Amino acid sequence: MRPHSSLGYKLNADGGISIHIAEKKPDDVSEENWLPIKRGDYSVDVIMRIYEPDLERYTKWTPPKAERIK
Repeated sequence: MRPHSSLGYKLNADGGISIHIAEKKPDDVSEENWLPIKRGDYSVDVIMRIYEPDLERYTKWTPPKAERIK
């Protein structure tokens, strides 16, 4: 069993979090890491919010890129 983050998401082996946005939950994705969406033919925008960041720690950090999987 993979460890959970403090937010309830299941962590990847490297300690990161993968979030899957899809109408149907992929078989290999935990319920906690799936965001259901019913989108039709509309575009999707993803916004990341970071609350109370440690600004010194993030001087060299770049946000992860969203990856479209078909």
